[in-house]
Amino acid sequence: MTNTNDHDGGAPPRAGVEQVQRIGSWKVTMWLPLDSTSGNPREIRIEPHEAGDPQEVARGITTTVLRQIDTAAFAEEVGSLAKLAHSGQQAVESFRRELASLPKGVSDEYLAVLSALYVRFVNAGRRAPAQDLELWTGTKQATLKGHLRAARQRGFLTKVEGKPGGQLTDKAVETLRGINVEEVRQP
Repeated sequence: MTNTNDHDGGAPPRAGVEQVQRIGSWKVTMWLPLDSTSGNPREIRIEPHEAGDPQEVARGITTTVLRQIDTAAFAEEVGSLAKLAHSGQQAVESFRRELASLPKGVSDEYLAVLSALYVRFVNAGRRAPAQDLELWTGTKQATLKGHLRAARQRGFLTKVEGKPGGQLTDKAVETLRGINVEEVRQP
């Protein structure tokens, strides 16, 4: 079983968990998206295995092959991961509600929280912190980049030339102290 973020052709990337089983001359791939609340696969793909018997492949997929697909083992293995992903999604939704409770618009409070979250992602070594911000805030990356630019211009976040990064300024720390931490929890 592996975590995947692969995709076909021009389709957008899909985050999920997949497991591959070999049944005779067939490769069976089961996939479950990370936002799923069950452990059962959402997709099952059956294709000839690279080392499969050409004669068996020529006969096609039989009911014998279909009966051997072990979705129960997949669900058992993935069930705890699905629960973890679901709880993670609940944390994101809770953060979004709490972020929405801040003063409307691009307020100082919003910029301070956004800057703190951004710095947290950068310090955690995230390669694309703007993507993480998009997930956590529900705001498009282009808009978030503008908000981060505003945070730097208003003195909440320092600038790092040519790459993601920066540090919270004293102004940001003071603004964050004025926000009830119970209201806005960071991931």
